[in-house]
Order: sequence, then structure tokens, then C-alpha cells
Amino acid sequence: MKRLSLLLIWLSLGCSSYDLATPTEEFIAGKWELTAVNGASLPYAVPGAGLNKQQIVEDVVTITPPNTFTEVTTLQDTRDGQVTTQTITDSGTYEFNSYVVTFHFASDGSIGAGTLTGRTMKIVTSGISFTYRKQE
Repeated sequence: MKRLSLLLIWLSLGCSSYDLATPTEEFIAGKWELTAVNGASLPYAVPGAGLNKQQIVEDVVTITPPNTFTEVTTLQDTRDGQVTTQTITDSGTYEFNSYVVTFHFASDGSIGAGTLTGRTMKIVTSGISFTYRKQE
């Protein structure tokens, strides 16, 4: 009886791992919307702006297989009471390996490592953590 119970437990654990599909390039393709920076939801106030304020209000990474991406960031600047909005576009290449996506940014040569968990991707670059959610 113990052997049968152990066998059933072993089989159920083995079968359950098949439910956790490894992400594919087809899965990561598409738009990923920024939802948090260092755990704080948007808009995210960039530290160190002094009396003036700069906020990230939106950021979308679009992944296009086999190895390119674009990023569009919307910032809101408040200086001396005047509010302006600017859009910054970046692009680059990426490498995909199972649950990890490594981004190489063309603008400054920096690298960001992204980890996939379901429809969430956490990218760490320059010591800052960016959390993205895949858009439907």
C-alpha cells in the first residue's frame, strides 16, 4: 500500500511539471507594459530630481522575434511648476533562453536581464528592477 501511495505521489508530481510550459519565442513576442519600478507602481518618481520632479508614466517594450525589440518610455517633467511630457524611444537586440531574456540596448550599450514568470517579466538593469506584464 505504501508503494502504491508513493507511486501515485511520484506520478502526480511528474505529471504536474508538464502543466508548467516553458516560454517560447512566440510567447514572448508582442507588447509588454511596465507596471512597477523597484516594486512601486506607476507613475514612478525618479529619485534625485531635487525640487523638480520627473516621473515615468508609461513604458512599453515590444519584442519582435527572432532578436529585436523597441522600447517607448513616456516621462513627465515638472520644473518650476511647468509640466512637460516627453517620449523616449530605444531599441536593441535580445537573446532568449528558456525563462531568461537578455536585452542589449542600442542607445548606451547597457544590458538588462529579464526573468519570465507566467505573463510577468522582471528586467533588472543598472540596479533598477522593472516589472512588465504581457498585453493581451
